[in-house]
Parts: sequence; structure tokens; C-alpha cells
Amino acid sequence: MAEDNLTLEQVRKMAADIGWSLSNEHLEQLLRATRAARARRAALPVASLDPADEPAHVFRLSSAMEALSDARSLTPSPSPERRGEMDGGK
Repeated sequence: MAEDNLTLEQVRKMAADIGWSLSNEHLEQLLRATRAARARRAALPVASLDPADEPAHVFRLSSAMEALSDARSLTPSPSPERRGEMDGGK
């Protein structure tokens, strides 16, 4: 993982850009949280992700996740009448 070079000044500018006026203590908390989120995101196992057919921005996991998806597809759907009841009769 590349080193995260985010600075307090960059966080202050980003906060000001969205209209936030934060104390130094809150800016430091935001900086720590942002660094932690970026580290978690960088550690995600994305090598097994493939672009899904549709929609284009969705990804699917291979093997184990496909098996789980296959098992879920065996679950019966509610009947059209039952779906109407669940939607409040609409």
C-alpha cells in the first residue's frame, strides 16, 4: 500500500469546500478516520472481482459468492397476490 500523505491542511481545505467549519480537534479526528478508511479500502481483495454484465458499475465475486447466489435463487418468490399485500395493496 502506498503511504497516505494526506495532511491536516488538505483535510481543512476539503472540509471548507463542502461548507464545514471544524475545530482543529475535529479536523484531526477526520484526518485519522480518512486515513483508516483509505487503509481499509486499499486492503480489500479486489483481484477476484469481475465487471458484471449489467449495470456496468456493479461487481460480482467469483466462486463462493456465486454458490451463495445460486442457493438464494432457489428460494421461492412471493406470489403476485402476496406481493400486492406486502406493498400495501398497490
